[in-house]
Amino acid sequence: MTQEELARVGGTSQSTLASYESGQREPRISTLRRILGAAGFDLQLVVRPQVRRGARPAAEVARAIAELLATEGERAAWREVLDFVDDVRGSSNPGKAWLVADPPPLCGDARFDAALAGVVELLCNEAGIVAPSWTTEPARYVEPWWFVAGLPGYEAMALRDSPVELKRHGVFVNAGAFDSV
Repeated sequence: MTQEELARVGGTSQSTLASYESGQREPRISTLRRILGAAGFDLQLVVRPQVRRGARPAAEVARAIAELLATEGERAAWREVLDFVDDVRGSSNPGKAWLVADPPPLCGDARFDAALAGVVELLCNEAGIVAPSWTTEPARYVEPWWFVAGLPGYEAMALRDSPVELKRHGVFVNAGAFDSV
């Protein structure tokens, strides 16, 4: 369909349509809906909270963790957790709530299920928003406790330094684990 044909069936002029296409003018939503309808399309507007570019909801992160555990191991899976922390922190408060709202599937490793729940509680507390109820499900706690570093002699520091939200879930990390990476 040419600009001229679309302008005729869309109820506007060819020059106006050209100015929309070039970005010189912006149509009102009602005008855009009419023009798109004439071309055989529907207009759908989606309103979503602002999130950091590339940020994925906790449910997607849990699936990625499961895949990484199966293919690349714990280090890569932990890196996914740390990236999630940065993505949530880089999002608006409504975006943070949206990213953590839906319960993630269990990833097949109780340590990472507990870590993800503890991290979400930590991030929600930092933002002053209520943590979703899925974080307190029994499957979101790990025993025996998990010392993420896995290095002898670091347990005492991890016991001292871990955020309380992770301690509650049985996950212990060293100071600075969640500093921006």
